[in-house]
Amino acid sequence: MMRWRRHDGEKGAALVEMAIVLPLLIVLVFGIVEYGLLFKEKLTIAAATSSAARTGATMGNREAADIRILQALEAGLFDQVDSKVLISVDIFRADPDTGAKIGTEVDSYEFNIELACHWDPCPDPAVDPHTFGDPSGWPPEDRTTTLNAAGGGLDLLGIEVSYHHTAVTGLIPGVDRDLVERALIRLEPDVFEITTPSTP
Repeated sequence: MMRWRRHDGEKGAALVEMAIVLPLLIVLVFGIVEYGLLFKEKLTIAAATSSAARTGATMGNREAADIRILQALEAGLFDQVDSKVLISVDIFRADPDTGAKIGTEVDSYEFNIELACHWDPCPDPAVDPHTFGDPSGWPPEDRTTTLNAAGGGLDLLGIEVSYHHTAVTGLIPGVDRDLVERALIRLEPDVFEITTPSTP
């Protein structure tokens, strides 16, 4: 009888332990899944933002620069190309020392799959009418791609992507939130300006 009672007591203790540990284990597993998906999305968008910046550097001050930047971003986002994910994209002139946006020299775009070029406003020169950002503070024609003899003179291009990560389970606080990815790159020179010192 004593042996049977001890066995029943062990079963009861195991059930109590399971009741304590199981919720913690479930939260841990969901946390791993939620943060894994968050980091996957973050890495995907960071890589796409860098790719868009490289495209912008090569496009320089060409009229189609902004639409090519946005198309490169779309191509790198794969399944994240969604108006529920993408909030806005800013193409801006960055301060060479701090990387911050310079005044109003920013072109802002919002993703909209229903539009012909997928962006509002549409900066595609092939579409009439087209607008460089809302408001348009740094159209492609204003970007400096002339390299001076001192090795400077080129604008620093910034791409800032604001997006929303939606939690899958909703059990882990702080996962469902707005995030920002940013990339900075120097524009590639189209023109080399050689200056020689003047003789008296």
